[in-house]
Amino acid sequence: MRINTLKELREKRGLTQEQASKIFNVTKEYLSMIERAERNPSDSIKEEMAKLYEVPIGDIFLSIKETKCFNSKQKEAH
Repeated sequence: MRINTLKELREKRGLTQEQASKIFNVTKEYLSMIERAERNPSDSIKEEMAKLYEVPIGDIFLSIKETKCFNSKQKEAH
């Protein structure tokens, strides 16, 4: 089973980064870094994401982990 990325989950809800960042009370730049797995959000933000995106909180953790793995593989390939 493929886990959706945080970006995909946000887009499925029809939200821009700016809109979602306001909901999570973070900057747009910080949300972008979370979606690229460059920053690890607090557990409370992960809980808010799970509620908003209507997914189990475990999917939020897996999405971040899979994005990190993908980004690492991309860097190794270059």
